[in-house]
Amino acid sequence: MGKRPRTGKSTWTPHRAVERPVRRFLSGTPYRLALAYPASYEVGMSSLGFQRVYELVHEADGWSAERFFTGGAGMSALGMPRSVESEAPLTDFGCVAFSVSFEEDYVHLLQLLLRGGVPLRWRERRRDDPVVVLGGACAAINPLPMAEFVDVFALGAAENLLADLLSALAEEKDREAVCERLASRPGFFVPAFHDPEGADLPDKLRKLELTAAQMAAPGHLPTTAVVTERTEFASKFLVEMSRGCPEKCRYCWATFGMGKFRWHPTQYILESLERGRSVTDEVGFVATAVGDHPEIGRILTEAHQAGFRAAVSSIRIPAVTDEVLAPLYAAGGRSITLAPETGSDRLRRALNKPIPNELLLEKVRLIFRHGFHHLKLYFIVGLPGETMDDVEAILTLAGDCRKILLEEGVPRGTVGHIHLGLNVLIPKPYTPYQREAMEEASSLKRKISVLRKGATALPNVSISTMSIRQAVWQTYVSRAGSDAADVLEEVARGMNVAAALRRYGERVHEEVYRELAGTLRWHFLRTG
Repeated sequence: MGKRPRTGKSTWTPHRAVERPVRRFLSGTPYRLALAYPASYEVGMSSLGFQRVYELVHEADGWSAERFFTGGAGMSALGMPRSVESEAPLTDFGCVAFSVSFEEDYVHLLQLLLRGGVPLRWRERRRDDPVVVLGGACAAINPLPMAEFVDVFALGAAENLLADLLSALAEEKDREAVCERLASRPGFFVPAFHDPEGADLPDKLRKLELTAAQMAAPGHLPTTAVVTERTEFASKFLVEMSRGCPEKCRYCWATFGMGKFRWHPTQYILESLERGRSVTDEVGFVATAVGDHPEIGRILTEAHQAGFRAAVSSIRIPAVTDEVLAPLYAAGGRSITLAPETGSDRLRRALNKPIPNELLLEKVRLIFRHGFHHLKLYFIVGLPGETMDDVEAILTLAGDCRKILLEEGVPRGTVGHIHLGLNVLIPKPYTPYQREAMEEASSLKRKISVLRKGATALPNVSISTMSIRQAVWQTYVSRAGSDAADVLEEVARGMNVAAALRRYGERVHEEVYRELAGTLRWHFLRTG
């Protein structure tokens, strides 16, 4: 399946001009896959998962991938989407595969299909329309809100799924045959052949995650395929450190949905740096629990000794050590991100995150003593059992961190900054909070107002907050069934989210503000 590209006005030339591939990626192959990320180029190219799939497709015999995004810096997001590589439209491909990590991007995915001339609903697509595939984290959280639009959901790691997908596309005569074939294979949810809301499936559909045994073998380490300055991690060569998380925080899907904590061998991580050396001297180590790799200190130290400026994604509080901080600072790092989630020990214990404020403040002092200037702290409001005392404890904790900032920074002549990132609890599927109702908007507004006012009164402290409307929308599209298709389509066609939430208020309220009982609709998947 697949057609040859048509020529058209070039729009991606400035982006291609600054790309630095770590290897040569062939074009003009017999088979081509449209690989799409439903956000801007800058966001999509920051996704290591997206980059990993791009490289894996090119490693398959006879295949190449062409990238699609909603747009890029300096580009319009309204015209027909065209591929970065050849400026080909979506309809020139037999399949468009989306990588989706965030439910908010569902609307962007639908808008890409609309602009590309692909019928939104799979029932409306013709024989020659592309097969629409959705992979990434969202495919295995709750795929039902997108089940009217997506032909095939890929459940798990691309390493375990891509071969079946590509062989079906290459060997079958049309989209219906592709879907029927994939419906019989493990790791795929195909709405035309699987109907979890209409009747019980004989067996749960299984997510094919990357296993510890696979990670211990060569060839399974995700690294950046194309380095570019036009990303959120500008010019960094990203390397995955691990999967899963040793903590089991009750609000977090990643710790329950990604399986047991497991890590890539140090040897493979250090050897991968040679791939990036030809295109950059900056490396970013990423994972849900970067600091818990058993040899994180050695990896950071040897990366620095090899001439790389190293950075990491957020670190778990217990993993903040001299062994981690010293090489990060030596490599030019000046900012650290931690996630206390609450200001009180009591509520943190209730989250199954038994880290006392005493230990947290010791780690904060260690961070500033090493010379770091900036600290970002993530918090959540709307947690079950939360009181106003817990909310005010966030401000007390922020004040204590600020005191340490001044005590460690002023003698050096440097006073840094603390930023509080405030989120609202989204009761995600497959977490212990999956049945909980989201807290009422009026109560959340009071809590957020207290925190904004209190943070404003603290010098050297800033705060950003998730909007309650965004939290309601995300909760709805992460917990709803296939009837969410009507709401999603209206927003994709131009209705703003606020209007959609009002128009479908009763439906939204049932999903968002009601405690869920009985069998949960997404439990037709076996995850974790």
